[in-house]
Amino acid sequence: MQDTITGSGQIKINGEPMKIAFTVPKGPCLPEALLPDAQRFANQLTDLAVARVERAGHRISCAKGCGACCRQMVPISPPEARHLAALVEAMPEEEAAQVRARFAAAREKVEASGLPPHGPPDGDQAAYRAFGIAYFRLGIPCPFLVEESCSIHPDRPLVCREYLVTSPPAACAEMDSGQVRQIAVPSRVWAVFSRSTSADGSLEWMPLIEALDFAAENPAPVPQRTGPQYVEALLKELQK
Repeated sequence: MQDTITGSGQIKINGEPMKIAFTVPKGPCLPEALLPDAQRFANQLTDLAVARVERAGHRISCAKGCGACCRQMVPISPPEARHLAALVEAMPEEEAAQVRARFAAAREKVEASGLPPHGPPDGDQAAYRAFGIAYFRLGIPCPFLVEESCSIHPDRPLVCREYLVTSPPAACAEMDSGQVRQIAVPSRVWAVFSRSTSADGSLEWMPLIEALDFAAENPAPVPQRTGPQYVEALLKELQK
């Protein structure tokens, strides 16, 4: 087991101070080692946003059993894809087989629709939105959705942690209706994490349903950076 190092400090997000802490390997490691801290950081930022909207008199309408948003296209980074694949691998055999079958069915439906499996390139926001709406209209439930609840909630993707609404759940069934009131988070940690862990600083992503195939086709790379270097890159990206 690698030696770890813990660091803490305080940063300002939209003028609000926030305490942060990271515990990462001292030596070279995969970017997945930073994921638990990134998840906690995303939770902190979302809590700030929730507190702000509640002070304004609004209420978060998302709750367990409401999977209305779990048919959206979920963008994840390569490290998150490997993490999700590892979660499935660690499941009991019968459960893992069911999840893999749902992944395969989702990919088959996207391929049959004619949508590109990996989505548009980084930077084309109009194409990204069009892809997301077209994907949503296919009505594909997340492979981890069970009885309209997330079966991997503690390990859910970063972007899922950042998506909360104050509009009625029924509005989420019509994503492009203009009725969805999504809360504004101070920073999109999923994108910050992706850029800070990629080799060239680009936003590397794929739809969640590509995670298992990506992990199978792309073995984990040889670690190139240390844990502290990943933390430094994430904080630097956050300040942009």
